[in-house]
Amino acid sequence: MGKKNKKQATTEVAEPVQPVAQADAQIVKRPRQQSLDRSLEVFLWLLAYSFLMFTLPFLGFYGVQSWLKESFPTLTVFEVNCYSVLTAVLVVNAVVALYVLKAFREKDPPTLEEIEEAEAEQKKSQ
Repeated sequence: MGKKNKKQATTEVAEPVQPVAQADAQIVKRPRQQSLDRSLEVFLWLLAYSFLMFTLPFLGFYGVQSWLKESFPTLTVFEVNCYSVLTAVLVVNAVVALYVLKAFREKDPPTLEEIEEAEAEQKKSQ
């Protein structure tokens, strides 16, 4: 029984392996879709919203605090601080909501293939 299995094992032929060059050629045949690099634009928008999130709550807090102290002198310090903090929190939430809204409205950039096709169509029409 052991000899028979040995014979069968030696008579079986392994499938031929494709050379590396042929395998690479098959991969190269399928073009990859690439999109334009928009990382700088995204980073600048992130900086802008970060700046707004840092400055606007302070402006809201001290602005409301000053206005309440001048306009309503009967309010206690605790009440003035509560309204000022509430304003700052609402401003932070508004900035975050605007950032999320901008992200939802953002469209995917066109791929390089789509841009090349559009340029080719423009050349044909001219």
